[in-house]
Amino acid sequence: MANLLYKDHLITVVARTDEISTFWIPMVDISWDTDGQRKSHTITDGDWFNTWQDSERQMIKLAKAWIDSRVTNYLQLVSPQNP
Repeated sequence: MANLLYKDHLITVVARTDEISTFWIPMVDISWDTDGQRKSHTITDGDWFNTWQDSERQMIKLAKAWIDSRVTNYLQLVSPQNP
């Protein structure tokens, strides 16, 4: 399990092994505070991985991309538009 803070968002990655195939099945939870309330978003990837390290790396990459998109969209909403 990995936990890291990225742009004021807590990323928590969890991976479990499938008992039959022995592949790693990952998921990530992204949480943040908005106006004193905790918000979260969960991402599951349809891919299974041979190692927990590969699954963790992929989910951190997906989480950071989701956060970057969210932050960019937010900044576009609150920033004045250039003519």
